[in-house]
Amino acid sequence: MIGSAIAIEGFPVLHNRVLQHGVRGMMILISVFTYQQGPDFPGYRALLPCAGAALFIWSGGGIPNRVRHPLSPLNMLRFCGQISYSLYLWHWPLFTFARFSKASLTLDLLDKTTLFVLTVVISYLSWRFVEQPFRERRLAPRRRAAFGTAAVATLILLAGSAGGIALSRTASDRERTAAPLDAYNAYDYQPLYRFGSCFSPARGSFDDACLTLALGKTNLLLWGDSLAAHYFHGLDKATGSRDLNILQATQPACMPTLNAAAQATAPCRGLAAQMLAFFADRKPDLVIMFADWLEYARPPRFDGMIADIRNTIASLDGLGIRVALLGPAVQFRSRLPSMLARANLRNVDARADDMILPDIFPLDRMMRAALPNADGFFLHFRGRCDLPAAAVSAHDRRRHSAVVGSRPSDGGGVGVCDEPARADPGTEISRHSGATRRRRTTIRCAIAHRRISRFRARPAGAPE
Repeated sequence: MIGSAIAIEGFPVLHNRVLQHGVRGMMILISVFTYQQGPDFPGYRALLPCAGAALFIWSGGGIPNRVRHPLSPLNMLRFCGQISYSLYLWHWPLFTFARFSKASLTLDLLDKTTLFVLTVVISYLSWRFVEQPFRERRLAPRRRAAFGTAAVATLILLAGSAGGIALSRTASDRERTAAPLDAYNAYDYQPLYRFGSCFSPARGSFDDACLTLALGKTNLLLWGDSLAAHYFHGLDKATGSRDLNILQATQPACMPTLNAAAQATAPCRGLAAQMLAFFADRKPDLVIMFADWLEYARPPRFDGMIADIRNTIASLDGLGIRVALLGPAVQFRSRLPSMLARANLRNVDARADDMILPDIFPLDRMMRAALPNADGFFLHFRGRCDLPAAAVSAHDRRRHSAVVGSRPSDGGGVGVCDEPARADPGTEISRHSGATRRRRTTIRCAIAHRRISRFRARPAGAPE
C-alpha cells in the first residue's frame, strides 16, 4: 500500500542526486538491521522496512537507467526486482506443498535448490504473461474491464473457499486420528518444567524448594538447560517421592558448567555462580548433567564444551559427588506431532531416517571419545527400540518432551523408546525423547534406554 502511493500520477520526484543515493543506502541498512522476528512482528515493527522499501523506490524515480551487460550483477538484481512480486506469490505454496509431501516436513539442499529454480521459472512466466499484460493494459485496456476481471477472480476465489469449507466439515477417519496430535503442539509446558521457580527463575535465583536436600532420602540434582527441565516430570513420576528427592537447577540455553566465564548471557553466568555456591556446602548423591549438546558443540565450540564438561566433572568428583552425564538426546527434523499427522493423512509409513535428526549420532560418538573414562558416567546411545508412528504423540517440539514424553514405560504401551536395550554395566538410567500411544505402525530408532534404579538405591560412597 505504501509503495503503491509512489506510483500515483503526480507524486513528486526526488531530484537531488545526493539525497537519492543517501536515501537508497540508508533505507537498505535500516531495513536489514531492524527486521526482527518476535511477538511484535508482523505489527508496528513492519512499518519501518515497508517505509524503507517505499523510500528506496522513490529515490530511484527520475533517474535514467544505464545500459548494462545482460550478465552484469546489477542487471541480475534488476531482473530479481522485476519478478519479485511473482516470487513472493509463488514461493510459499510451492515450498509449503513440497514440505507436506516429505515425511520429515523438511527439505534437503537438493529439494531447496530445485524449488528455487522452479519458483524463478514460474515467477518469470507469471510476470511475463500475466503481470506485464495487465500493467501495459493489454488484457484489460479499460478501467471497467480491469475491475470486472478482478471481481470475477474474487468471486471464483470465494466460491472455491466456500466449497472447501463445506467439504471439510465432515472429517475422514485419518483426519480424526491425526487431530489429537495437534494438541501436543500447543499445550502448556510451564507447570511441568516448574517454570519461574526451578526453570528460568523469575528473580534470577532458584527457589529454596528447588535446591533443598532431604534427610533420609537419596538426593538427585537435575542440572542443565530446557532439555534437562523436560525430564523432571518423567523422573518425578517414575521414581516417586518416598525415597528419592529430585532437585532441579535449569536455565534456558545454559550449559551445565561451573565456568561462569564460558557462559554467553547474564542468566547463564548467574546459574554457574549459584551452582558454585550450592556445591560449596551441599552435596547431592547424584548430579545428572544434561543439555542440548548439539547446540553448544557447533563449530568451533566443541573443544571448549568438552573442556568445560571435564573441568566441571573433575570439580564435582573432587567433592565426592557422583555424576551422570546424559549424551545427546534424540531430536527431530521438525515437530514430531506434525510429522506423524502428515504420515497418517498421507497413509505412508513413518521411518526414523525421515524424522530423526542424524547429527546427534556422530556427536554422541565424538563426546564419548573425547571424555576420559566415559564408561563410568557417560550415558550414550546403545541398542535399538521401537518408535510408534501413529496416534497420540507427546513430543511437543523438535527437541523437548511433552507431559508423558519423559515417563517410563507402562509395560510397552507408551513411549517412543520404551523397550529394553543393552546398556554398559553401571550406566543405567531411563531416557525418553517423546511418546506415542501405540496403535499400528512402528519404526526402528537407536537410543539409550536405562533405568534410574542403580542410582536411586545407592547413595554416594555406598559399596557397590
